[in-house]
Amino acid sequence: MSISVRCYLFASDGLQRISQRVMNGLCHGQDALPQYAGTKQRIATAIYELEKGKAARVVRVEGSYLDFDKAGKIQESLARGAFEAIQTYRDLENSKGNTRSSKVFDLAPKLNREKWERENRWTPNQGELDLIVDDLFGRKAAAPLKTAKGITEKPVPLTYEAKEAIEQIRLQLYTLAGKMELLSEQALKGFAFEARRLSADDLEPLWQGFANAADRRREILARYRTGKGVWYASVDIVQWDSLRKSGHTTSYVHERCNSKKEAETAARRLLAENAKYFSAETTIEASVVCDLEWHEEDRN
Repeated sequence: MSISVRCYLFASDGLQRISQRVMNGLCHGQDALPQYAGTKQRIATAIYELEKGKAARVVRVEGSYLDFDKAGKIQESLARGAFEAIQTYRDLENSKGNTRSSKVFDLAPKLNREKWERENRWTPNQGELDLIVDDLFGRKAAAPLKTAKGITEKPVPLTYEAKEAIEQIRLQLYTLAGKMELLSEQALKGFAFEARRLSADDLEPLWQGFANAADRRREILARYRTGKGVWYASVDIVQWDSLRKSGHTTSYVHERCNSKKEAETAARRLLAENAKYFSAETTIEASVVCDLEWHEEDRN
């Protein structure tokens, strides 16, 4: 018997399913539901057991909220919620320890945790649970549910030959990108010019891609030299295993800044604000990058 998960959206236009593909895309910033832009919606995650490919027993149903930004994305609010979850939980646990050694009881950690629970969790009622169970078990009386559509196209299945070709090309691209990393701004300018000439003369479109990559690399170097443009300061809270051989980012905070100097100042402040989460198993890592290097969809 195996465990499976199905997500449901309780929107104003009716109950809908959210496929795992769309949900994963939303969590990683690669998909969006623009029809819900600027709204806060309820979702329910049903965890259930499978037997012979069919739902056999519901383990539990968890209710939470999704805060959609103006583009219909949720990744930033998810990261913020995860960070606040860790912060309020740790503050509450620390306050319990302090209470044992002090006659003064601080209500703030408990109230902050309760506030986080209200803003991020909800409990489905019996009618809502029945709708979910009807869908999971395919009861005939249940009306078929719509599926929430994202903006990202469904991937086209890759053949074995296509996968092999992509992997070989990817390895070569790493090598070629590494060569461009060693070039100066002036060298990159000449590289891009020659690549475009070869693209026109040889009718080989791949050279155009190399020219564009050189232009991007040259612009990144210019940003670091001048400090101008949009920059991002970020701090990652990384949880490590007991042997410190592998770690993963549990949460992060970031700020958009108008110069490299401003971003460096913001990073130092964010580092100080989050230093309290440092431990033998948890590191706090700060970074500053220009907008050309910032990929928020990769932050989870």
